[in-house]
Amino acid sequence: MFPLPPDRTCASVARSALSIVMHEMGLPVDLIDDGTLGVSELSTNALLHANEDAAELWVWVRTTPRPALVVSVFDADPRDLVTPVCRDLLAESGKGLAIVAALAEDMGTHRSRSRLRPCPVSGKAVWFSLALPDAWPESREAVTPLQAGCGLLIELCLRGLFAAHISEFDTSVLVTVEELCVEITSTHYAWRGVDGEPVQMPLPNAQEAIEAIIAQVDTA
Repeated sequence: MFPLPPDRTCASVARSALSIVMHEMGLPVDLIDDGTLGVSELSTNALLHANEDAAELWVWVRTTPRPALVVSVFDADPRDLVTPVCRDLLAESGKGLAIVAALAEDMGTHRSRSRLRPCPVSGKAVWFSLALPDAWPESREAVTPLQAGCGLLIELCLRGLFAAHISEFDTSVLVTVEELCVEITSTHYAWRGVDGEPVQMPLPNAQEAIEAIIAQVDTA
């Protein structure tokens, strides 16, 4: 996680931070180039909506459906959740997101909350993912449902959500977040979406689950 300054250095700071992370991960140069170009566009876009508040750069690895590096830029403006991607290179706006869409495996936006502020604020996160090599090593550290549940509880509380109850059963753990109940097994986080349909996320994808839960609670 990196704070991004609310001035014209925002994009260069984002590029430098992501480049360092990707170099330390031993990723190929062409993938680093794609990542730094993409984060430059997202951070520049966030600067236009940050209302003189610092944006934030978040980076993590997603393990399924295939290994990917997720690069997310948060700003404190919850508007423009449907991020337009302009395909017209002669247009005056939207071309940056078209560049991101062209180089990324996937991209999107959702409601979220800040991670680096003492008092979290609501806003949005715009993200893209880059495919990692198929041989990318998965985490081999075993995590019990109780450990995962405690970690989820702490992270959601730090993001300003009322997540205050945890119950342990023989094979699973329940965490109550606002009015949402999240079941955690040895393999998955599971809950009901806004449409009542079941949602599941693999246990190694903790950050993905946290972002999805925050987005659902703040949208409800």
